[in-house]
Amino acid sequence: MAGGLPARRRGRLVVAALGPMAGVTAGALTNLLTTTWNWWLFGGLVLVTSVVSAGTLIALPHDAPPNPAASPGEDQQPGWALQPPTGTRVFIGRTKELDRLTAPVPEENRPGPLVLVIAGMPGTGKTELAICAVRSLAARYPDGLCWLGLRTYAAAESRMTSTAALRTLLNALNVPPDPGATDVQALSRAWRAATAGKRMLIVLDDADTAAQIRPLLPAAEESAILITTRHVLVGLDPDRGVTLRPFTRGQAAQLAGTILRRAGLNDPQAVAAIAAGFRLPLAIRQMSDLKAANPAQEIPSAATLPIDDETATAFARSLAALAKPARLVLRRVARYPGSLVSAPIAAVLADRPADEAAALLAVLYRRGLLIADSRAGGGYRMHDAVRTAALLGSDRHDSARQLAAADERLFRYARRAVNAAVLLVDTSTSFTDVDADQDACRVQPPQHETDVSALRWLDRNHPDLLAVARRCLSAGSPQAWRLIHNLECYQRMRGFYSEIIVLNTEALRLAEQAGDLLGQAAMHQNLGLVDMRTSRYRAALTRFRTALRLYTQAGNADGLATIHHELCNVNKWLDDLPQARAHATYCFEAAFSGGDLTRQAFALSTLGTLDRLEGHHTAARDRLTRSMALFEQAGQRRGLGICHRQLGMLDEHQGRHQDAQAHLDQALSLFRELGDVMNQADAHHNLAVVHRRSGAPATAYEHATTALALARQISHVRGQADAHTELSHLARASGDDATAQAHLHQAHTLHQLLHQADDSEPPYPLPR
Repeated sequence: MAGGLPARRRGRLVVAALGPMAGVTAGALTNLLTTTWNWWLFGGLVLVTSVVSAGTLIALPHDAPPNPAASPGEDQQPGWALQPPTGTRVFIGRTKELDRLTAPVPEENRPGPLVLVIAGMPGTGKTELAICAVRSLAARYPDGLCWLGLRTYAAAESRMTSTAALRTLLNALNVPPDPGATDVQALSRAWRAATAGKRMLIVLDDADTAAQIRPLLPAAEESAILITTRHVLVGLDPDRGVTLRPFTRGQAAQLAGTILRRAGLNDPQAVAAIAAGFRLPLAIRQMSDLKAANPAQEIPSAATLPIDDETATAFARSLAALAKPARLVLRRVARYPGSLVSAPIAAVLADRPADEAAALLAVLYRRGLLIADSRAGGGYRMHDAVRTAALLGSDRHDSARQLAAADERLFRYARRAVNAAVLLVDTSTSFTDVDADQDACRVQPPQHETDVSALRWLDRNHPDLLAVARRCLSAGSPQAWRLIHNLECYQRMRGFYSEIIVLNTEALRLAEQAGDLLGQAAMHQNLGLVDMRTSRYRAALTRFRTALRLYTQAGNADGLATIHHELCNVNKWLDDLPQARAHATYCFEAAFSGGDLTRQAFALSTLGTLDRLEGHHTAARDRLTRSMALFEQAGQRRGLGICHRQLGMLDEHQGRHQDAQAHLDQALSLFRELGDVMNQADAHHNLAVVHRRSGAPATAYEHATTALALARQISHVRGQADAHTELSHLARASGDDATAQAHLHQAHTLHQLLHQADDSEPPYPLPR
């Protein structure tokens, strides 16, 4: 990151400087061109351009953080993170099938979305046909395109579960996570509600059963879903379906000839040999790429191979022609449980420098063993058939010890990459992750300039990171709890609650077996955060107390500070302010004994919040103001939003309605930028109170109804109760006692529900 002045300030200085400079230049050129020097003209142009630049400067935000929504880009459109992979440059032999899939279909009398199915055995080109079909169909579906690889036939840890698929699709549409909707049925209802009335195109690549597909069907008849599968999906009645067969000899020759001519080779003998022996498009491409990379190598003539043997034979020949370093990289990346292979991943698995790994991946691509993919900043995909062939080679050449070491390097790299991204997304998260072996890893994790870019990276890579975490658990690695601990913050932010519970519960079991006190504490902490988010405050309290005991036994100062912060929060929710203050005081003392600005800022803001709740208004304002200055210095926008909201509530209580509105508007803007729906709901509720008390009931009503809608979206029970209470006040003030009573009844019911949720058992055993 660049040093010196912040980018926003540098930009303002450039604008301020360029205005007068442009005026001087324009004035001088105008006088020269007219051959008469006129000081009035010169001075006037300088003045006008300076005023324009000043106006531009005033229009630029000064204290407000940059707004990522200000300039919408490709990554802010619906489904931006789920774009189709890059296809191959040569597409031959499937014109009839493509025409059938893309021909217009009448919408009348269809009970749901248009269902298109591409079936065929492995290697027949299903995914390539789907990519071509999407290019033709996308314009008909302006509300979004989502491509989801289900990876049904990959290793168990790599397959996408239905809950993860639905939550990923909902996140692509910016639907806030709902902690009350975590099973397939509830998530499917949310998905159908989100897609109602939309013209969307959904692609599900590599499906296996109709039961796997049904929860993922969008609601609207105007939408379409395109599915690739290896066989007929019994129980799914497609509107259009094609089954891909192996090529004829003529089609095989056409494909091979086109690929070789693009490589600058005109070799009819090689084309004939390939067409004689191979009929599957994947095998034909492989043999053609092999010949293109090795023009002097002869392709032996042979009778047509059995279809089931084609890809194995083609890839065996390609592997044999590779140099030893390239074979090693291919064997290692074949073991990667994710779907997108990057140069850093290859470098980590093969224990090679990143630039060398990038060069070897390029070699494998040119040999047709990898498929280039421009998504997520670039990388490569690997066909299942290539993976199978490479894994067979791994079984013969790699020892169990070598493979275990490669996995451990991957686990360490993934853990550090997630840690770096999550700390930027939410620096309020304190990690117990001390990377003692940092110097042992020669590949550095990705660096992100902003919290937005870090969050985008996590969105794109979460399916692969989830697969790595599962592999880490199945290997029983000591890295498991560390990786899963780091990943939890993002998963909670995006609503992957089922995945959090499964991963952290299993990691806790491993930590208990190993007697790892720090791992046990971290997993109890994560599970307690899920309890708190789902309104199980008593269960959260039990978890956090257990974590506190374990962090104390482990002597981990960072963990103790973090868990005291969470104990402060849960006691505050339970209205036990003396206990909350005791924990907040611990956090304050711990933070100011070190030099971490963000921790100091959060410690001050927490004490300031408690001061406000206890009526110590002068102390509250002082601490919150000091906290804001530290958050500004640290660039922590969520913390800034929290302070603005607390100061807004403080101003409202003291009758300073204009100041309160300014603070709350700023808080709402920040929470919108961060996608923090819970805090948005609470800020709308606070604004409703301010506007009602300052004599603007119509505006207050708009804020209160928005607060209620947002709180409902995420099952924020306390937020719903607060919104109903405010709506009751507004109705009573307008003389509508019946509506006021109805809202008050709803608020009372929700408070009862909140206590019931608190008394209910969590979906996993609590510590004794």
